[in-house]
Amino acid sequence: MHKLYCEISKHKMFSIEFWRNKLVVSCFLLSIYFMGSSSYIYAKAILAQYLIEDAWQQSIKTKAQHPPWSWADTYPVAKLSIKEQSYFVLAGATGRTLAFGPGHISSTPLPGQVGNAVIAGHRDTHFSSLAAVNLGEIIKVETTDKTARYQISDINIVHEQDMSVMQSNNEATMTLITCYPFDAITPDPKWRYVITAHLLT
Repeated sequence: MHKLYCEISKHKMFSIEFWRNKLVVSCFLLSIYFMGSSSYIYAKAILAQYLIEDAWQQSIKTKAQHPPWSWADTYPVAKLSIKEQSYFVLAGATGRTLAFGPGHISSTPLPGQVGNAVIAGHRDTHFSSLAAVNLGEIIKVETTDKTARYQISDINIVHEQDMSVMQSNNEATMTLITCYPFDAITPDPKWRYVITAHLLT
């Protein structure tokens, strides 16, 4: 009886040790996988910025649209400089485009033109710096044919359904939009952080 009890105890200890080891190995492999995945995503994002910059330089030289890679459904249309940081603005504001940079909403005029040029970006990547801008600050905008300067004239927080911020006008304005609050944990908040700037003559 005692021998049987010892055998059962040994078996239980072996099972516990087996599953413990299996759990440790699984956690280790998962951590390697996630580290590899995040490194891959990070490397891809860095490479994309180099390709976008190269496409932008080509656009300036030829005055034509140049996709950053052959299968891209977007191309750089402008370069924003805010608080010593620069961002390439891509055509369109789809989810794919916003993953690589701020996107120009195609139904609005381009920066530098008359009307309200609207640009959207993610609050936790390219447009995270908007949280630190102030009224009166200057935004430099480069297009393929000119350079312009905008001055921030208004900062508002509006509901996601408020489309008035995208309305066109007879002035040369630019509107930058991102989600709000900047430090929210939940995705897709219902508020938008909106910066309005006017073209300086």
